[in-house]
Amino acid sequence: MNMQRFRQYLSENALLLVVTIAVGGYLAWQTRNFQLDDSLIYLRYLRNLFDGQGLTYNAGDRFNGLTSPLYSYLLIVANVVAGNLQYTTIFLSFVFLCAAAITGAHLLASGKYEQTLCALIVVSFNYFYDTFGMETSLFLFLSALALVLYRREQFFGLGVVLGLLFITRSEGVFLGLVVVVDYFIRNRKLPHVKYFVAPVILLAANFIFNYYYYGAFLPATGNAKLGQGKSGYWGEGLIFLHVQYMKDAFFGGDFRLLAFMLPIGLVGVLSSLGKRIAWLVILYLVLLGSFYVFLHIPNYHWYYAPFFFFGLLFVGVGAWRVLSFTYERSRESSVFLSLFLAFFLVTSGFVYHSFGISNVQRGSMDAYKNIGEWIKTNTPAKAVVASVEIGTVGWYSDRYIIDILGLTNRYNADYIARKDLYSWLTKYSPDYILVHEPLWTFEASANCLLASQAYAPVDTFNFAGYRLLRRSDAAGTQQQIQTCAKGPRT
Repeated sequence: MNMQRFRQYLSENALLLVVTIAVGGYLAWQTRNFQLDDSLIYLRYLRNLFDGQGLTYNAGDRFNGLTSPLYSYLLIVANVVAGNLQYTTIFLSFVFLCAAAITGAHLLASGKYEQTLCALIVVSFNYFYDTFGMETSLFLFLSALALVLYRREQFFGLGVVLGLLFITRSEGVFLGLVVVVDYFIRNRKLPHVKYFVAPVILLAANFIFNYYYYGAFLPATGNAKLGQGKSGYWGEGLIFLHVQYMKDAFFGGDFRLLAFMLPIGLVGVLSSLGKRIAWLVILYLVLLGSFYVFLHIPNYHWYYAPFFFFGLLFVGVGAWRVLSFTYERSRESSVFLSLFLAFFLVTSGFVYHSFGISNVQRGSMDAYKNIGEWIKTNTPAKAVVASVEIGTVGWYSDRYIIDILGLTNRYNADYIARKDLYSWLTKYSPDYILVHEPLWTFEASANCLLASQAYAPVDTFNFAGYRLLRRSDAAGTQQQIQTCAKGPRT
């Protein structure tokens, strides 16, 4: 895009840009101290890098637990300029959320007012700010941009974007499959091989780096998540459909907002079925949803982002269709309907729970932050600590961390996939183990460790709902740990 075309774009889309960036910027500023537990895993990798200890979670241990290579690389580049990892990750999330909303609006809506409404609905929904720090916004932006480029038949750019999408999250392969199949149906042939060069180069470069630096082509997190689903510990059946927890988290404690979103979104879908691109969006969501549902992927809230994103865009399209239809017949009725919808959105919690007074945790998870700081102050600098949830504790404790679930350590993810809660002790004998009270399922080995006196609670550790276990210095402790590693006797 040359400078003249860029200026023309700014002029034609001034309303869309100003409203989206202003609202998104306001909410992002309120969320500037938000720390999602998993996002702090990224930041610890990067902190170690900038501290000269390599791109590692635990210094000296090159194990690839980075879910999104591209997001990690962008964080590295941006932090060189910003010098503050916390604000860098929030800023990038804000930039890509606004970019996703604007690009998605261009994809599904027509006219500056309809596009502005669509983008506004996206950036004002509090759910997205509860994903900040993850690669979510980047994934949404690249997904929408890929579809825009495909519709415009800019296939070289599409290849580049799809390559970037694949190394943002591996699930991007489903969008690539959708556009390739649609191209084949329309043209009775596959795309020219030259359009595959860019994504192949991007993927190959990433794989080569992974293999050279970490010793494996792919991050370990993919198999870990599949193993978690296979284990059944995150729920039985189609666990990705277990979304009841979102009622309190994102809908203000009730589902009244859905009484607006579902019918209006359905109007948006039905009114868009004449557009081929809408069918591609739907097919993409079906494939993505099938992957999550039928492979029993744990229902972490950030995995639902594409469904919220495109769903809200359809809500915007539907709302504009309803208002336009009413306006054509009666201006008075249109004004009344607009006021009614505004009143409903306010009372149902959309505005209240989005504009700064939402249920989104605005800082860190205080319990884990305080525990991490206590561990940093009260344990030796070279202490090894095992835990189930490692993001916040690992970030604030600055200790060598053993992830019992295996996202950032070898072996443990495979044990979890086999429903083996004890064998991780054959590989690791940490100085401390952080557990919940009562114990979580994954912490079952603590019962044996305590009974055998291989570990004992730290008396000075006083956090309600948690216990910190310290390894005994007595002779025979290692043998007791290996006995516990065999599991409970039957």
